[in-house]
Amino acid sequence: MITKVQTISQLKQLFLELFINKTDKISDISDNSVVNAVAYGVSKTAQKAIKDIAIVESHIFPDSAAGTYLDNSATLFGVPSRKEASGSSTYVRLVADSGTEYLASEQVFTNYNGIQFSLEEDVTIGDLGWGYGKVKSIDTGSRTNVDPNSIVTVSPEPTGHIGVTNEYRAIGGRDYEDDEMFRERIKKHLNILSKQTIAYFTEVFREINDDVLKVINMGNNELGQRVLSIVLQNGASLSESELDELLDEAKGYFSITDLNRYGNTIGIVLQNVEWEEIDMDFRVQILDSYDTDEVRKQIQINLTKYLDFRFWEDGQKVEWDDLLNIVKSVDGVRYVPDTYFSPNTDVAVQTLKLPRIRGFIMRDLDGNIIADNNNVLLPIFYPS
Repeated sequence: MITKVQTISQLKQLFLELFINKTDKISDISDNSVVNAVAYGVSKTAQKAIKDIAIVESHIFPDSAAGTYLDNSATLFGVPSRKEASGSSTYVRLVADSGTEYLASEQVFTNYNGIQFSLEEDVTIGDLGWGYGKVKSIDTGSRTNVDPNSIVTVSPEPTGHIGVTNEYRAIGGRDYEDDEMFRERIKKHLNILSKQTIAYFTEVFREINDDVLKVINMGNNELGQRVLSIVLQNGASLSESELDELLDEAKGYFSITDLNRYGNTIGIVLQNVEWEEIDMDFRVQILDSYDTDEVRKQIQINLTKYLDFRFWEDGQKVEWDDLLNIVKSVDGVRYVPDTYFSPNTDVAVQTLKLPRIRGFIMRDLDGNIIADNNNVLLPIFYPS
């Protein structure tokens, strides 16, 4: 905010300083004098004027606006209103007999509160007897950000199924677009005028799909087509039909060289972003007075903030000592031995990929799995 709202005493001091500089008839001003009353009246009026100016600024400048003022700022800049609610995504650990198939078109996973999730792609369990599958919520809203180890049932159960759980909390679910993301979208909306830039394509796809966070230029494929990776704000993936639909609806914004004579897009290909999946496994001593589930959730919340892919830049790497310090700094954690901490080396995130935590295993100092209050984490989930 450019305009700074000042206190009455600050404005009075300024007024009296100017007043005394212009006359030699007054040398002292007492608290109950007429001049002091005049100074107070002028200062109070000036403060109200400054306040009204600051309010006008909050309608004009997104950086200083919030709430309804930010909505008014968006209207002033011609930016569409806040985006609607969206769902969350996470990974589930699937334990089953070798060869068991989980189909994205059939299996539905449910947590304790009835929030349902579906697989983004089919998963076949290998010889190890377990594997990970990426799921996204069928419902929308912040309530889909379910706790770790709460997705415990699958329907229909495929033959050979033993158990399922989400080691890491679901992320990305929102009731509506918050001020932070809305403010960023307002400031970047004019990029839609920057034709044929990556920022331009981001704004175009955002107009069509509320969940599009950003677009990554992957270069050209062997056919000479431009490949663009789509990143959704909740980390979920679009199906092939959704990618085709997104590309078809956006074709009116592409240059004529990207279209054939029938108006079909031939010069651009859309795909989902590729993830650098990180599996964490560590030993920790938790104070007896703290609930292990709450400690687990707070660790994961802090890790999610550190690896927030909304602000991830190419060239960054995930430093393992940062992950270690995040775990150590959570209230209730007494000791975390770095000897048993995994990953124990920095994770170099490949160019054009984004980091995401997939596996999350907490053990006590003896190496035993720390069970949750609902006893979801059974030894069967982690066969030796």
